[in-house]
Amino acid sequence: MPREYLVCLILVFQLPLAIFSATLAGCKNVHYDLVFILDASSSVGKEDFEKVRQWVSNLVETFEIGPDKTRVGVVRYSDRPTTEFDLGKYKTREEIKEAARKIKYYGGNTNTGDALRYINTYSFSKEAGGRLSDRTVKKVAILLTDGRSQDYVLDPATAAHQAGIRIFAVGVGEALKEELDEIASEPKSAHVFHVSDYNAIDKIRGKLRRRLCENVLCPNVHVEGDRFKHTNGGTDEIPGFDLMDSFSVKQIFGMKENGIQSAYVRLGSFPVVQKTEDVFPQGLPDEYAFVTTFKFRKASRKEDWYIWQIIDKYGIPQVSIRLDGENKAVEYNAIGLTKDAVRVVFRNARVSDLFDRSWHKIALSIQSKAVSLYIDCRLVQMLPIEDRENIDIQGKTVIGKRLYDSVPIDFDLQRMVIYCDSRHAELETCCDIPSGPCQVTVLTEAPPLEVRPTVGNEQVGHLKTVNCSCPAGQKGERGPTGPEGPKGQK
Repeated sequence: MPREYLVCLILVFQLPLAIFSATLAGCKNVHYDLVFILDASSSVGKEDFEKVRQWVSNLVETFEIGPDKTRVGVVRYSDRPTTEFDLGKYKTREEIKEAARKIKYYGGNTNTGDALRYINTYSFSKEAGGRLSDRTVKKVAILLTDGRSQDYVLDPATAAHQAGIRIFAVGVGEALKEELDEIASEPKSAHVFHVSDYNAIDKIRGKLRRRLCENVLCPNVHVEGDRFKHTNGGTDEIPGFDLMDSFSVKQIFGMKENGIQSAYVRLGSFPVVQKTEDVFPQGLPDEYAFVTTFKFRKASRKEDWYIWQIIDKYGIPQVSIRLDGENKAVEYNAIGLTKDAVRVVFRNARVSDLFDRSWHKIALSIQSKAVSLYIDCRLVQMLPIEDRENIDIQGKTVIGKRLYDSVPIDFDLQRMVIYCDSRHAELETCCDIPSGPCQVTVLTEAPPLEVRPTVGNEQVGHLKTVNCSCPAGQKGERGPTGPEGPKGQK
């Protein structure tokens, strides 16, 4: 074969490798230096410690193990902490599971503070197999205890947090919640677990694994106290992404009678776009909740558009939420693990009610095997979905664009957030919509100013808002004629 033909063939076969390269991000691509800290004091007992061994082995099964992936170490403690095996010792999942089943048990006192001090000074060190120079590797400790510590835990736990170690605290039986809170990282609600006995520890394995990923991938979202059901007021920090903040929507808040703050922007003048790696630098968790409060405008009710979409650098959708005004449907679409795309479509009378000109809240609970749609805080439908792949973050994230030509859509947006716990779709209270359950005083104001582009035909972030207490309703009917006034003087 002539030389020039051989060169051409090589180029043809090599070109697609460059074209289709992707930067996948998400739970499947997060790797850890993971250290288990196991209470081996006398209160545990040999029989229950056997359940601890099996729990560690089962949990290890959910990680990708390897020198360049997740490394696992184990420290047991009673009177003093002891390394069972270091992070760098075992290279495969089966080796670690076998070693976990042979963890020694001696009994003794419960010196949890010493164990925390030990893992901070040694267990994540280079000597122990820790990867201190690799910032993509997350340092995580999972502490399991069934009783009150006989030394102080707050100072060594704080030092570990400051060293970048994320600590999950699992309490069994009589373990003190106050002490677990001192040990665990923030937010406490995502890092503290409690079970009644050792028979129940394996039941939290899946939840613990999800939380571990969620809290590594996600920043915290500030939420008001009545945002969720079963709360007692105040504020909270919950792992998630506030897309209004991510797209630099600068809200000027007004106050309702009960102290809840609210603002909205009118979109449609230009595309609202950000680089995905700036919004979701480590991708999305495997399970999450998408929640938005919005209102169609006259021109957008019948449009077919994406209220939120992530695309890669070639324009291939990674995840989308589509509002089909013509067919009165809501669609969730994602890149599939074994096929190009997977999707679910919600279409019924409840969904049709969404396409009016009133304020509505939609919440999608995206779980591993199903997607649930909530409209105005009521469950509409749950549909099965096939396995999804991690998203490619080398692309763009867009809010409000038409399906067939990417033209920006006219609509009013009050709130858009992604929670890294799919349950929060169900827990929302709808206090931020006029038809919600909260008692509010509506102060009618002028409609919001439309957002205008400052330069070019596309702008990334920096939107304007106007002060409002609550979205104004539609104009009411004309009232009855008033009584005739007194006769005037001549």
